Amino acid sequence: MTQKVGEITALSEYSLQKLIREYRAIDMTSLTPNEKGFQEFFDSNVDIYNFGRDFLENINPYQKLSNYILKKYFRAVNSETEITFVGGVNLAVFLAIASSVKDGDSVIVFEPFTSNLKTAVELCGARPVYIPLRAPDFRIDWCEVQRAINATTKLMVISTPHLLTGQTLTAEDFEELQRLINGTKIKLVLNEAMAELGYSTFEGTSVNFYPRLCQVTYRIGSLSIPVALNDSEIAYCIAPEQLMGAYKNIHSAITSNPNLNRAENFIDILSAEIEGHMIADFLEENFKFLLETLKDSKFQPVKQSAGYMVMLGYKNYADIRDVEVVEKLIVEKSVGLLPLSWFYHDRQCHRYLAMNITLPRDEFKEALSRLASL
Repeated sequence: MTQKVGEITALSEYSLQKLIREYRAIDMTSLTPNEKGFQEFFDSNVDIYNFGRDFLENINPYQKLSNYILKKYFRAVNSETEITFVGGVNLAVFLAIASSVKDGDSVIVFEPFTSNLKTAVELCGARPVYIPLRAPDFRIDWCEVQRAINATTKLMVISTPHLLTGQTLTAEDFEELQRLINGTKIKLVLNEAMAELGYSTFEGTSVNFYPRLCQVTYRIGSLSIPVALNDSEIAYCIAPEQLMGAYKNIHSAITSNPNLNRAENFIDILSAEIEGHMIADFLEENFKFLLETLKDSKFQPVKQSAGYMVMLGYKNYADIRDVEVVEKLIVEKSVGLLPLSWFYHDRQCHRYLAMNITLPRDEFKEALSRLASL
């Protein structure tokens, strides 16, 4: 192990994972939930994998999902014409983009974002227009959005809750959004894949409560992320019939339907009064533990109310680029985090790191202890 900090001048996903393996670092870089961490929590509370009754002889997950949406948001969804199940959130978002834009159009993308979003927009011939979320709370600056809208703007893609920052749209945000797109032909893609992962302090709301916005919105949700089962990735898109027609056509042209054998069980879990909130409780417990452990450290956790990724400011720790901090932490403390600059189109450093908080408890505690000791 002769690697020295700074030898990797352009940190990539491959070199990051190689460095983590070389130093046997605790890996907190995954953008998906850690199944072992969730399972450990479930085992000490209730075994949700045995939750519910056996499958019905005639499964209709479309109707089950429609009933769940109606119960949660008091909004009816036509199970035959307004729902499509898709093999993963990334694919669901891509199909919505492909259904909405053509060459020469522009799409508003909020930074930080996962790299596949930029690729998805460009594959459809459109141009991404980047608007950074406003630090330190990482909220949307609607004045910036208004300035960015022009005749070529055909789509906005918004994650709520946001995967990396854990921030979510409030009622005020939705009112601003509705005001901005009134009288335009702009459509929305709202990625609500983590909507079930809100903490007790969760103040967000859903587009489902805004009928006019729903008429121009592709709502993307996940059945597998909220129950931490990455081996059976099932996402869904809900959109009005006039939007869903093109969506279904493109979906059928490029891929087949996902295996829905487990979809009914997933929806049963989410619908349950207790089990449906267990993962959010687990995440909130870990986030509070993180805040307590790092309160006197050189890292500043960003306040959030949902999700399994947490951002850490490090300006009190080192005045260097985030990729250098990531290398330094792996080499010196054997803890692997993500540089936030990876999630900006220009790779600009904002002095934040990102970490996954769904590790098994002992591993999670050890990683935080190492960070707190700096």
